[in-house]
Amino acid sequence: MKTDWRRAWRGLTPRVVLGFAALTAALMVACGVYLYQALRLELGARDRDEQRGKIVLFRQALAGVSDAGMLRRNPDWLTHFMVGHDGLALRVLDARAAVLVDSPAALPPGLWRGLDETPARLSGHDAHGHPWQGLAARATLADGQAVQLEIWRDGHDQEALLAQYRNHLLWAGALATLVAAALGGALVRHSLRPLAALTAAAMAIRPDTLNQRLDASLAPAELLGLVNAFNDALARLDAAFARLSDYAADLAHEMRTPLGILLGQTQVALSRGRSLAEYQQVLADNAEELERLARTVNDLLFLAKTEHSEAALACEWLDVRQEVDEVCEFFALLAEERDIQVQVEGALRLPVARAALRRLLNNLLSNAIRYSPPGSVVRVALDARLPGVAVNNPPAAPLPEPLTMLFERFYSQGDGNGHGLGLPIARAIARQHGGELRASLGDDGRLTLAAQLAASASLVQARRCS
Repeated sequence: MKTDWRRAWRGLTPRVVLGFAALTAALMVACGVYLYQALRLELGARDRDEQRGKIVLFRQALAGVSDAGMLRRNPDWLTHFMVGHDGLALRVLDARAAVLVDSPAALPPGLWRGLDETPARLSGHDAHGHPWQGLAARATLADGQAVQLEIWRDGHDQEALLAQYRNHLLWAGALATLVAAALGGALVRHSLRPLAALTAAAMAIRPDTLNQRLDASLAPAELLGLVNAFNDALARLDAAFARLSDYAADLAHEMRTPLGILLGQTQVALSRGRSLAEYQQVLADNAEELERLARTVNDLLFLAKTEHSEAALACEWLDVRQEVDEVCEFFALLAEERDIQVQVEGALRLPVARAALRRLLNNLLSNAIRYSPPGSVVRVALDARLPGVAVNNPPAAPLPEPLTMLFERFYSQGDGNGHGLGLPIARAIARQHGGELRASLGDDGRLTLAAQLAASASLVQARRCS
């Protein structure tokens, strides 16, 4: 099995490890440069302080020398002060750049500089290529002759010390980088243990265990939002599966009765010879059941499409009162047969989908007329504060507890002529418009079904439906 290294290096662990290593290396380089420069400057400052002290000492000593000849004959007059100071060298020049006193070390070439009392810095390389650093100052002999006093420091030992110190810093930086990378990897693996546990828990969830949830207590604070979002997604998926299962169960239950009737009638008709009229009656009864079955299937498909559709509706500004009047006119014959009066109050304009609004009004009015006692009044109120339509009627049969059962699929009251999908479809249409369908029972015992057709103001709904 080949390892996808490109994918592996895109993981969190190698990125954090490399980040730890790069950060540590950068810090070590910065600290190393600072410490190296600080040590180099400190060594240089100490050398100059020592050289200044020697210049003061030698000036005092030269002030007791009678003349330059005496200094040539007795250089020990000065050189004995250099005993025990390894790396330091002394040289004295007269005004002609002739050497009066010189150390055994091979110093850089001498040059008369005509200095005043202020020391000057010197630098150069000897015959072996070793670097030297020094200070030069003016001194005066007892006879008043001016000489140039030079104190030199061999820089070879100092450079060796700095090189050794630099190597130690490099090794310390490399070791610190490796340790940081190793500790970073261990820290990342330890920190990702809760994520691995959550991953294992998520992989254990199957279609038959969608009710399980990830344990938020296992998640660090940074992943808590992700875990909660995943649990919410699982809840929505579980609810969707439950609705799908309910649809399948309801459909199977609702289809069983008409299919049983059709099968029974057909088997009875085929059990023996029948007359033409009898066959026609069987076919007519079968056609009636098939029509009822087709309406149920169409309503279920419409309900499923409406409940799960996220697409914007093709809304337009409509005079809702005109739509209500036309629907009432359509149900006028049914209301007259049942001795029901329909009263419409108010006026309203809303941005709604015309076909969906017609179906909602049809379902609400047919439900109110069918399940109201003869001689009663059905009131339809157009309320701009809702905004929407409220249908109020006295129920002919006891209402369920709670009233939300009215919106359950296939729930039917009264004689059971309906298939129990009218109010669920009406509620789905209201929700599709951003509103809701609610049922309430007044003190006078009348049932009110209020269809809110907008979540907020009409202009907001107009923008949503455009």
